[in-house]
Amino acid sequence: MITVVCFRNAGASYCVPVAATRAVRDIAGMIPLPSGRANVAGIIPGDPPLTVIAPLGPGGASILVIEAAGKTFGLLVETVTGLRRIDDADIRLAPDGQETWLVSGTIDTDGHLTMVTDPDSLAAQL
Repeated sequence: MITVVCFRNAGASYCVPVAATRAVRDIAGMIPLPSGRANVAGIIPGDPPLTVIAPLGPGGASILVIEAAGKTFGLLVETVTGLRRIDDADIRLAPDGQETWLVSGTIDTDGHLTMVTDPDSLAAQL
């Protein structure tokens, strides 16, 4: 069993392991990063500033703070929907056709598809 944080973005459902999630924040105070990469939505001031990425789409009002691959960063999402425990055996293979492996698997619950995001692949977007 694994516990995940579930969220929605760009009309789709996603989850990320709770073990990699540090906090949920709103976007208040986020500013653009000059000359940022295509998937960088901005930064949140702090010590150090938190880079916020949006590789899953434009996002909305929430930021998941994630720690993976030795980096701490924000993931811009529309809304966080809660926690869920899932059985590892229920996670199916990742879909073909991804340019980068942001989605490491899928879960189908009564016809509702949730994509499992890979924290290390998200960190590689920085």
